[in-house]
Formats: sequence, C-alpha cells, structure tokens
Amino acid sequence: MDFFDLQDAARRRTNILVVYYVLAVFAIAISVYLVLAAIFNRESFGFYWDLRLFLTVVLSTLAVVGVGTLIRGLQLKQGGQVVAEMLGGSLVDSSSKDISVKRLVNVVEEMALASGTPVPPVYILEDEKGINAFAAGFSTGDAVIGVTRGCVDNLNREQLQGVIAHEFSHIINGDMRLNIRLMSVLAGILSIATIGYVLLRTAAFSSHRYRRRESRGGREALLFITLGIALIVVGYVGVFFAKVIKSAVSRQREYLADASAVQFTRNPQGLAGALKVIGSLASGSKMVSEHAEEASHLFFASGVKSLFSNIMSTHPNLTNRIKVLDPHFNGQFDEIQSAVNMLEADSRSSLVRGDVKLATDSEIVLRSVGSPSSDHVNYAANILRNIPDDVIRAAHEPFSARSVIYCLLLDKNEVVRRCQLDYLKQHCDTATYSETLNVAKTVESIATELRLPIVEIAISTLRQLSQNQYTAFREHINYMIEADNHINLFEYTLHHVVRRHLDYAFSDKNANIKSIRSLSTVRVECNILLSALVQAGHATESDRPTVFQAGIGELFTDADVAQYVSEVSLAKVDEALDVLAAVVPKIKRYIVKACVACVVYDQYITVSEAELLRAVADSLGCPIPPIIANDSSL
Repeated sequence: MDFFDLQDAARRRTNILVVYYVLAVFAIAISVYLVLAAIFNRESFGFYWDLRLFLTVVLSTLAVVGVGTLIRGLQLKQGGQVVAEMLGGSLVDSSSKDISVKRLVNVVEEMALASGTPVPPVYILEDEKGINAFAAGFSTGDAVIGVTRGCVDNLNREQLQGVIAHEFSHIINGDMRLNIRLMSVLAGILSIATIGYVLLRTAAFSSHRYRRRESRGGREALLFITLGIALIVVGYVGVFFAKVIKSAVSRQREYLADASAVQFTRNPQGLAGALKVIGSLASGSKMVSEHAEEASHLFFASGVKSLFSNIMSTHPNLTNRIKVLDPHFNGQFDEIQSAVNMLEADSRSSLVRGDVKLATDSEIVLRSVGSPSSDHVNYAANILRNIPDDVIRAAHEPFSARSVIYCLLLDKNEVVRRCQLDYLKQHCDTATYSETLNVAKTVESIATELRLPIVEIAISTLRQLSQNQYTAFREHINYMIEADNHINLFEYTLHHVVRRHLDYAFSDKNANIKSIRSLSTVRVECNILLSALVQAGHATESDRPTVFQAGIGELFTDADVAQYVSEVSLAKVDEALDVLAAVVPKIKRYIVKACVACVVYDQYITVSEAELLRAVADSLGCPIPPIIANDSSL
C-alpha cells in the first residue's frame, strides 16, 4: 500500500464528504419547507409554493446547520485531547505501577518509533469495560491514542500490539482529520433536531400555563408541539443519511487499517486474536459514553448498536473481519486468555552502535514512507530496551522532560558547555537545573541512535506544559542550539521536531491551509530545502552543487530553476517547509524523493543524516520509519 496514494484517497474522501454535506443540508432545508408549508396551508391538501418562505427556510437552515457545525468544530479545534476527554478518557500516568498500563505505554512507544511519528499521549477510558480503542487528532502533532479499560485488561501483548498498530494506520493514512470533520458535520445536522427539542419544551411550558382555559396561547403551544416534532423528524432524517455516508466510508477504512496493521506487525493472529476476544466477551466492544454515537466512526470496533445495524454500522461484521485475517476461523469464539499471564515476544533485531554509516537505497527509503514493517517494530523495541531507565523516567515527566532535552543539547566542547550550563542556572529554577545535571551524567554515554527516540518520547510529555512554561523552554533550547554559533545535524533535527510538534501545539495557527497542486509554484522553496539538506549532510563545499543537482533533477528538468543557494538560514528553511507542507500528496512524493536523493548521494546515510531526513520528511507530513541497514533485520 503506497502512503502517497492513501493520502490522496483520504483527501478525496474529504471532498466527497463536503459534497454529501451540502446535499444533506439542502435536503433538510426542503423537508423543513414542506413541513412549514403543510402547517401554514392546513386547509388545502394541494402543494403549496411560496418563494419567499422557501428562500427564508433555505437560508435559515443553512445558517442553523452551519453554526452548529462551526461551534462543534471550534470545540474540537484542540484535536485529539478534546475527543479523548469528551469520551471520558484520562491521561495515562507513565509512572503507574500497573503492569498492564506500563505494557500499553511500551507498545504505543514501540509503534510510534517504528512508524516515524512522535509518541502520542495515551488516554484510558476507565469506565469502559468493553474492548475498544481509537486514534484522534488533526495531524500527528496533536494525535492521541485512547483505549478502554477492557482493552487493557483483557488483551495480551500480541493482541494489544495488533490493536495499536491498527490505530496507528489511521494516524499515518490521514483518516483522523476526516473523522473529526465528520463529528462536526453530524453536530451541525443534528442542530435541527435540537431546535425541535427546544420547541417541544417551550410548548410544554406554554400548555402548562394555559391548560385551564382555551386561548391563543394554547393554540400557539399546539403549533409549537407540531413544529417541534416535525423538526425532530426532519433533523433525524438528515442524521440517518449522514450516518449511512459515515458508515460506508468507515467500513472500507477499517479493512484497510486491518491490512496495514498486519503489514506493520507481520502477525495477523495478534489482530485476529483481539477481535476474537471481543466476540467472546459479554460486553464485546460496547461503549457506554453518552458521546459514543457521535464518535462511533473513530473506534477500533463497533461501539454502539443501531436499529439498522447492517446499514448503519460503522464497522464491518466482526466475523468477516476475522475471516479476512484468519481464513480458517469457524465462527466459534474462544474463551478469553488472561493478558497478565502472556509473555512478551522477543525482538530479533539489534542496535547499530555509534554514528556508523547505514548502506541504503533511495527507492527502499521512499517505499518505507508511511509503511513501517515488523523489522522497524523490532528495532524500536530494542531502542526502548537500550534507553537507560532514569532517562525514560525523566522523559515521561513534564518537569524533567525539559532537562532531558537540555542534556541532549549540551556541547562536547567544555567552554561552550559551561556557557550553556551557566545560562540554565541563571534562567531556570533550581530544581530544573539540578535535574539537568543529574540526567546529563547518563545522557553523555548513550548511543547516537538513541537520541531522536528520546526526543520523540519527550515531545509527547512536553505537550503537558503550560503556555508560559513552553515559551521559556523554547527560549532556552534556542540559546543552547546557538551557543557555539554553529548548528550541527542533531541540533538542526531537534529544531524541526520541536517546531513541527510543539510550536503548532502551543500556537493558534489554523491547521486548514489551502492545498498547492502545482510543483512549479514551489520552485523557490524546493531550492532552499534541498540546498539546506546538501549543506547539512555534505561537508565538502565543492561537492554540494553536484549533489544539489542530483536532488533537484528529481523535480525539474529546466536548468534555469536549479539554483543552488549557498547560504541558507534556519528561518528560510522553516518558511519553505511551511509552504511545502501544503503541497498535495502526489507532489510530495517527488519532493521526498529529491530529499532522499541528496542525502544518499554518496550511497551511505549516517545516523545523524537519517535523523535529519526523517525530521524534514515529518515536517512535510510524510513519516519515514527508522532507516536500518538494508531496511531489514540488523
């Protein structure tokens, strides 16, 4: 499955949703008009046409539905965190002594590191005893993973890994943005029915007030009751069709996510086993949250029961999903196996020590975009096992996660290092400074390939900072990066990761930007980006123009546009990436390919170069899994 094709498909589904949304709104408007026409023309059974009334109804309906959609959209603007909390989720305590919770966090971190995405915050829905999970957010920068208590307690590690891999496929394939938009759309359409409920309550109050005498007020109450019931019916007619649309889109995506999860783990029995456990539980995958219906299309398995289950279900039939994964399944659900007694699978790959060169091929790297494999999962598992416990602990706590980042930026030159520490002593509180000194002793000795994974784990934790805390933190890391008046590869990478996943999280920037569909309109930005990659990865000044030509040749054939920029500032690269992030997926494919061509020009990628390439690709919304030797087991 090609990442860029999947991203294009997600965009097309969004466009289709807009079309259906408009059609549904107009259908509701016409229905409202027919109801009002029948009420105002009770003496005649013929068709009643009033252009002024029709236009008024259409405009009013558009306004009501539009406002309802807008309000819900604003409520969901903060991304996955809002959805998780709305469903009753609470943020996982990474220091929890609960073995099942620790296992959950470990599995999520493995999947994130293996897929090349930042580690998302994890929420547990404690009141949900059924087995279910979801991924929510607008992008990888604000994504969260939510799991039910039933999922944590009833699945073994292999099964849990299959469920989490399924949810990560939704994150990677761009399904989350559409899911949140669907929630806003449904809320807008439901607003018509909400008005109907308001009218019914008003009528009930009026009828109580005038129940002892006939009056104009009593007749008004009857009118309100009639109109209220009519609007409820009309509103739910719109919701019915919206759910049918949602179900049709969601079912196909669930099969795709199952297939992606199997590709990810190379273990169909893990995912099939989770589905079998759901079938064997009395509570199954049922969700009890009052918002479960609204978010039903987000879940791993069907969380709500529908009167018209065959038409309205957002998920394929459970047995059918299992048979795709396990063709020999006979439809009989086995007894639940205790998750606590299951042993974790051993990983088969090993770490690459030091800043060694990783032989690679540009086509292999390009094919790996958004398509992690079990080798990447094994590699990520070993990475996590090799990170010292005190560094993992610190990266999981908002207070000390800042110190971990500071330690990673400490310069090896003693003079520069002393300046950095003096700065932190003056500008940070005593506790933070002391924690930095304590963690620094361990961070100094870690292997090169552990640095970026540590950053990715800390990024998730740092999203819990307050706005003021983050502003100060950002100023401190900027100083430490610039302390020696030279930005090395890792500092360059760290800057992009922080900017991509934290700057936007703490800003009010609108995630909805206009798509760019022409490569020719971003020629300048491509020149800047490739020039920066060449300068960062190739030390010899004389070789840089040649390497640049190799990369730009993947994009343009016109020699006039191939203008190597000899001096590129970090600010210019940031501006270029902001523009290029809006390019449509089919064009991003060529931009990423050009970036890879520059980095692998000498047929080798160092760990530092691989980190930078992955950070730049992530800024474009194209996650690259860890680049391991021959993209296979080490």
